[in-house]
Amino acid sequence: MKGLIAVMLCSAAMLAACGDESGQPAASATATANSESPAAFKVGTTTRDAALPPAPQLPTDSQVCSTLEANNAYVRQPSGALGPEADKGTTSAILNPDQQRIQAALDACGAAVDAQVGAAISAADAAAAASQTAAAVPNVNISGASAQQLAQPRYRASQFAVRLVVSSSGPGNAFITGPLTLPSGVTLWIDTGVTVYATRDVMAYAPNATGPYCANTAVSATKAGSSGNCLPLIGGNYLVNSAVEGGGSIDSRAYSEIVSSNPLYPLMRVDLSCTNTYVSYAAGQQAGNGTPCDNGGTFVDTAASARHMTWWDLAWLGNMIENGTTGVGSQSNFRMMVFNYAKNLTLYGITLNNSANFHVVPSGVDGLTVWDVKVQTPTLAASANPAGNGNPNYLGMLPSVDTAKNTDAFDPGSASKPLVQALTTGSTTTSAAGKIAFDGYLKNAVFAYNYLSTGDDDISPKGSNNPSPAGSGLFGIDGNRNVATDRQYGFVIAHNHIYAGHGVSIGSETNAGVTNIQVYDNSFDGTEAALRIKSDWARGGAVTNINYNNICIRNSEQALLFTAFYSTKALANPTSPLYPDFHNISMLNVHIIGGTAVTLQGFQANTGGIPHVALPLGMTLTNVLADSPDNVSVSTSDANLTLVNVNLPIFASAANNVVLNGTASRSLSTEKAVDCSEAYVDFPGIGVSSPAGQTWPGSQ
Repeated sequence: MKGLIAVMLCSAAMLAACGDESGQPAASATATANSESPAAFKVGTTTRDAALPPAPQLPTDSQVCSTLEANNAYVRQPSGALGPEADKGTTSAILNPDQQRIQAALDACGAAVDAQVGAAISAADAAAAASQTAAAVPNVNISGASAQQLAQPRYRASQFAVRLVVSSSGPGNAFITGPLTLPSGVTLWIDTGVTVYATRDVMAYAPNATGPYCANTAVSATKAGSSGNCLPLIGGNYLVNSAVEGGGSIDSRAYSEIVSSNPLYPLMRVDLSCTNTYVSYAAGQQAGNGTPCDNGGTFVDTAASARHMTWWDLAWLGNMIENGTTGVGSQSNFRMMVFNYAKNLTLYGITLNNSANFHVVPSGVDGLTVWDVKVQTPTLAASANPAGNGNPNYLGMLPSVDTAKNTDAFDPGSASKPLVQALTTGSTTTSAAGKIAFDGYLKNAVFAYNYLSTGDDDISPKGSNNPSPAGSGLFGIDGNRNVATDRQYGFVIAHNHIYAGHGVSIGSETNAGVTNIQVYDNSFDGTEAALRIKSDWARGGAVTNINYNNICIRNSEQALLFTAFYSTKALANPTSPLYPDFHNISMLNVHIIGGTAVTLQGFQANTGGIPHVALPLGMTLTNVLADSPDNVSVSTSDANLTLVNVNLPIFASAANNVVLNGTASRSLSTEKAVDCSEAYVDFPGIGVSSPAGQTWPGSQ
């Protein structure tokens, strides 16, 4: 892989400048502006990191429960798209040919795994829970056996993987499927060369005949749509040792026209007409022409010739037109993956493309590992169109990161409450071996060696839920909570290459708090925002002990974006706002290349005329240097900042409540800035290319 070389080793004398082999600074390191220092840490070259757990491994052939071959009728095109003739039809047999057989294989494997290790898992968890109860630790939810304990071989079945492979008798290399349920203990192995395509049939994602409904922008005159109205493409709850792995890819095809195997199901067209109403659909009837739509459209028109909208059409309409920042409107689009309550959940080696909404939403997971995953949205497949018109959206805009709204790569968070639950062994079954405890926290999370380029947040930890007892003082996300012994930190984002999108973006849901996150050795190339924390007075919450180190940022619109004023949404109770509080934020060794903007905003006193004190942004910036400081625009307010070796135009301001410890200097040299010479590489992969194309290797 281009740009990755053997890790640079640092002597004891060098640690202060280049950190340990992981790219983190040594604990005793003290940066100074004028001390002698060796060569700076080289971002993007670390291949071994002692601070992380061991890298995931693919299953062996002997660990496979069953192998499914692709049908020769389904062949991926060079653009990454599936040929339009492959699923041209109106029946579920044509539109969704592989869901049933893939789910049957997953269910059979899940039942076999549970029969072999379910009782052992339940017994281990019960023993751990009893010990925790006996300890009577105040304000700590019972978590049962840890993910680290359950990762031991005794809790893993001898066969646990369902493998999807290319056809052995022809060109077939693709599967078309609707929503799949991942059972506990099972790995879905998508082999190299295989693409799993999401069905275009809306009926696969619409679980309820009487609502809430999928594929709309509004479900009433006053209520917006929601992704929760749709089943995810891959989902799973109450899991131990589950994974989605392999060298293949998943394409949600959010760029494709939505169709329905049920002609009565309401769909919106690009002319904003609809095919039916939900009221008539629930009654098994067809609404007459001219009837007002109840899905965000205008009027029913059964004779219209305009095509149906795509999932991204719905996202643009709901977010950019019907909603904006304060209105009513949002898309009911399916998410690619949603997992709730798990111990040891792994995504490894796979490529994820073109989600209709968020790509991966893991909540309440102990032991979340996302390693060597590629997320690229949109791809060239979004532009593939036999008519040759570039497949524009309903307003004529060509596919781009701007038109793929709300396609976050990873949105990890805590779950709403602790619970004791039987493991899921299949799409309709749970374990009879007993129940196990989940405390609802997101713990021991690692995002490492990934390549991410999408239309929204790339990695967005969300502290929206706190499953602790009320008043416990604990955080929704706390990287220091129950850290496993096979790693140094409990929440790490390291060694990633990030391209389009909003970078590492904490929030905006921070109401339950986010703390103790380590972000190091990452490159950001062409991101809309690179390092970001966002919240507002409709959310509030503390964000603290966030540590950024050894970061390269090139050509980002907003290299640093920290704001307590993310949106202008009205408060549910105008006299009781919630207060965002960002403090103890550390930024060490950040190198900014190209023109950009920087926003550093804490929460202002008496915002909106409601009496309260200011909550200033508390941040230390050390060795934060721009190649072109004259091309950096900085906005600061309500901030207490410590500056050491910084050349950004940051100034004290009594009017804006900005207090500085130290000063910035325009004339500082970037000779001792973190080394970005090998940080920027083309997005890897064959046949999954961005509409922006590639450049010559090593070009900057």
